[in-house]
Amino acid sequence: MGFWGYLLVGRGGDRALAECPVLASDRGCPGPDRTVRTVRTFAGGWRLWTHPGPPEPAGVDALVRALADETGAPALAAYVMESDCAVIGGTHRPGDDADDAGWSACLGRTPLARYMADTELGLDELFPTPEAAAAHCAAWAAAAGHAADADELAGVLAADPEPLVENLFHELLARLGMVETVEQPADR
Repeated sequence: MGFWGYLLVGRGGDRALAECPVLASDRGCPGPDRTVRTVRTFAGGWRLWTHPGPPEPAGVDALVRALADETGAPALAAYVMESDCAVIGGTHRPGDDADDAGWSACLGRTPLARYMADTELGLDELFPTPEAAAAHCAAWAAAAGHAADADELAGVLAADPEPLVENLFHELLARLGMVETVEQPADR
């Protein structure tokens, strides 16, 4: 069984995430499956957090808006389903006009279509094409202070997740200009 839960990207320390109102409601729940933890740090104060567990009642869109409002910076979230596919939400503008800057996409279109087979909705009704989603991702990268190539982003968004969709998400982050920081050893 693969990972079910959120991958969150924002600027700021763990305090910013702890104060995010969408996550505050379950922070007090017991058990390791509800722990929010930093997985990676990136240049410029960006972080990647994991938040395992079931979908938030407010959804990905509310989560990224709340995180962007709390940090004052663009935010990105992916809800991963059994490491097969992910629903991505992003906003590149915190504040009252964030609805105008919000967008969604998906990683692992074929597996996500299988998850949606029992619904009456088609994948193309809910998510933009990889090319259209790439334009949103490139705008997010620009708002975050990075340059991104839309063609490279579209390639990642159209790829099959082999073996894990988390690998595609990390590739997407790299294409969005997120450069992982490396701890420097102390001088001896």
